[in-house]
Amino acid sequence: MFGSVATSTHSIDQYTPYVGDAAIESLRAAAAPLRGARVLYLSSPAASGAVRRLLQSSVPLLADLGLHIQWQQVRIAAEYVEMDRALRRALSGYAGGWHEHRESEWREFNQGNAQMFDEDFDIVVVHHSASVGLHAALTQLHGHSPPGVWLWHSHRDYRNAVPNAWSLIRQHADDFDASVYDYKPFIRDDAPTPRTFVVAPGVDPLSPSARPVSDEVRETILAQRGLNVNQPVIGQIVLSMRDDDPERVLDTFALVRQHRPDVQLVITNLVTDEPALAEKLNVLRQRAQQLGGVLVLSEMDRVGNVELSALREEATVLIHEGYPRGISVELLEEMWQSRPIVSARSSVAEALLIEGRTALLADSTEEQAAAIERLLRNPRTAARIGQAAHRHVARRHLITHYLANYLKVFQQMLKRRQRTSRR
Repeated sequence: MFGSVATSTHSIDQYTPYVGDAAIESLRAAAAPLRGARVLYLSSPAASGAVRRLLQSSVPLLADLGLHIQWQQVRIAAEYVEMDRALRRALSGYAGGWHEHRESEWREFNQGNAQMFDEDFDIVVVHHSASVGLHAALTQLHGHSPPGVWLWHSHRDYRNAVPNAWSLIRQHADDFDASVYDYKPFIRDDAPTPRTFVVAPGVDPLSPSARPVSDEVRETILAQRGLNVNQPVIGQIVLSMRDDDPERVLDTFALVRQHRPDVQLVITNLVTDEPALAEKLNVLRQRAQQLGGVLVLSEMDRVGNVELSALREEATVLIHEGYPRGISVELLEEMWQSRPIVSARSSVAEALLIEGRTALLADSTEEQAAAIERLLRNPRTAARIGQAAHRHVARRHLITHYLANYLKVFQQMLKRRQRTSRR
């Protein structure tokens, strides 16, 4: 096989203070019929931070509940890295990078990974869209479908996908027994597979990126980064740079500063794995330097989970400028930490946020600036929105909810497989 990803050891009992004894007992009861089931979670080395967070938390907990679960990553040789990146972008709606040559590389990539797939599992969950072709490659290699239940967990909003890229994925996902989606709106009218499920992501309250940071540690981190703890901070902590206009968050900040010259802006969690993104980051830094009062941090600045949590907690208001095209555990973490949020409308924002209750939704820079100023002027309103966001996550979007929903999917699909095999 490909080699398992190491995870920490967690006990489901550690979550009792967050969800109560009854919820933990319910999870144990749901897992009881699945004890000993061989489960494979298959992802990519290039998986988003949100997907990695989910698997890092859920895999050890499923093991603690009695499942024989492995998390492995497919092999992506150097010659297929660009193919994988081009497919991700095409499925997110970026035209121009996906063509016939890339499709040939995609088939070779899956055929190569099929050669290394040498174990049988009761359940295989593919969390990597480029590996949707693995089922067909295994069928071609062995002359029959691979054993077990195969699930494709789609973590992306494919509604605006480039047609030829979506057609390829849809065709091969149809080989799977079912597909799993993070949010119901992500399910296209032409969704593949005979069955679909919705399993929304969940926050792990014990993860380093979601835990509270002590005042002393937070103040040390902020001082190291040059932030003034006595002045309000706007934070763009979630990866949400707009592709069409990466400077829009600075335009919003400039409008706010006309009335609140004391406000500061932190932009972080930026990824620079492509030349075009690196260039946008340079433009952003130059404009930020001209404005003053702006701290721009990319992945190259070594911003770890504790720093992210500290920056998030210090923010008076958090802003989402861009349009995430998929799963966003980070947004849920912001809500869990009771932060007031101003967000542009997006498929993820509309799936998770309730306008006026758990966040303020605003699209134009003028609307966003007005919403931020409103929260700065009214700390009670900001606190009410942040607390409502926390309660919303506590009721629906903790890692225990995610596990409960997945256990139901596993049970249902294994029972269906057993009934089919008896016919």
